[in-house]
Amino acid sequence: MKMSLVFALLFLVGCASKTDPSGSYETFNEQIAEYAKKQTDTKLITNLDDLPSYKKQDGRMAPGFLFYLYHPSDDKLKGRFRADFSGNLRLPYNVTLNVSGLTFSELKEQVLKSYSKFFQRGVEDVDFKLLRMDYYVEVRGFVKKSGRYLVGRKEGVDKVIDKAGGLRGDLQKNFYKASITQQGDTYSISLNQYYQNSKYSSAFTWTGGDRIFVTELDESEMTGELPIVTILGGVKTPGKVLYKSNAHLFYYLGKSGGAIDNLDYDESYIIRTTKDGIYKIHFDLTEMDDLPAIAPNDIVLLQATKASFTDKLMERLVQFATILTSVAVLIAL
Repeated sequence: MKMSLVFALLFLVGCASKTDPSGSYETFNEQIAEYAKKQTDTKLITNLDDLPSYKKQDGRMAPGFLFYLYHPSDDKLKGRFRADFSGNLRLPYNVTLNVSGLTFSELKEQVLKSYSKFFQRGVEDVDFKLLRMDYYVEVRGFVKKSGRYLVGRKEGVDKVIDKAGGLRGDLQKNFYKASITQQGDTYSISLNQYYQNSKYSSAFTWTGGDRIFVTELDESEMTGELPIVTILGGVKTPGKVLYKSNAHLFYYLGKSGGAIDNLDYDESYIIRTTKDGIYKIHFDLTEMDDLPAIAPNDIVLLQATKASFTDKLMERLVQFATILTSVAVLIAL
């Protein structure tokens, strides 16, 4: 009897289900990968004063806003309701309205109109209020907890990334960018540049339904639109450092872990590319008054001290003498 029920159930499932005629479907991971691919061609904004302000969205309803609904004669018309990531506000009795871009008075008018068919009179007694203006932002990529979060309109992008568990990477070792999609526009900013200057903490304007995708910066972006300084040799962690206007040479050395112990101070160089060609600037690191100013995309080359044959021989002799002394002490014991 049980086997008959199983076969009957399988038959019903087989009849009710349909096979996708295309033979394939898009997974969520594939959708995110395709979105990430589109971000590679986004415009990199290096002057963060040029970030869009979306002033036309001031006073407009947005995804994430929280509303209150109440009517004294109907318990179902009571509660708090939040507009979802797409801006849809789902209310009792299957009433769904998209709040995006509406003023509050326009939205309230639509709410009352939607419920007027449920009341012969008294629809004006429906109490509809705006409680909170939080904005939905989706964060993915090089963050620890991808997802959608509620943020303030002028909340810093660093705070938004913190809500996603923080950056999955080290800004001291690598360069990262945030590709941001808002109101149909897509642009990118350097996170290294953003974190370097606190004045940009309120530079962003969230509009609700925004997306942030964090990735590593491409090499071409780092040397093209985003100025850097490359430190080669003579430091503990050679590599690239984000250029900072009017920063001293020692700022870049500090960012690279500091100078090594056996540095050859008078054999220091800067390799600079100009419109007239490549130039080599020779300087002595101990001559503080003559240190060259650093320009965007400079290459700083520092060298270790070159030990002579006599220096190496004396070093070996000292090591050998130390070993003999240690052996003599052990024998004496």
